[in-house]
Amino acid sequence: MNYTYSICHPNQEEIEYVNSVLNKKEVVQIAEEYPWDEKLDVLESLLEDDICFNPSLDFTNKEDQYSFCLTAMRNNKDDLEFSLWFNRKIKYKPFFGLFGEKEKMQVVDKWGFQKKDAIEYLKIFLEKDYKELEALMTI
Repeated sequence: MNYTYSICHPNQEEIEYVNSVLNKKEVVQIAEEYPWDEKLDVLESLLEDDICFNPSLDFTNKEDQYSFCLTAMRNNKDDLEFSLWFNRKIKYKPFFGLFGEKEKMQVVDKWGFQKKDAIEYLKIFLEKDYKELEALMTI
């Protein structure tokens, strides 16, 4: 499977869309080696009005357009912590089902992950075990 990704930088208004296609191993490597603490140091050095984003990496499966985003922050103890964002297709029935069933993309998010756990959720996403990921993200 192939993945694309984008990066949100604390001091840049525009999201950076990286022009490369990654395999699963490369996705994990980028997430593990990304300079999260350095990016948070940049964020914390900015005036509030100059902050554009928390540091984030968003990976998209090119085949089905599902995506998984890791966003870094520091908790009250100054430890690295992540929020996770899973964008997946859901089925819904507009107008009480009068127009049948349709699909749309919808995000589910969860907060308070250590880096190790965030990477494990990313690996579940990369294995396309979307039902398991959604169950974990919604408990």
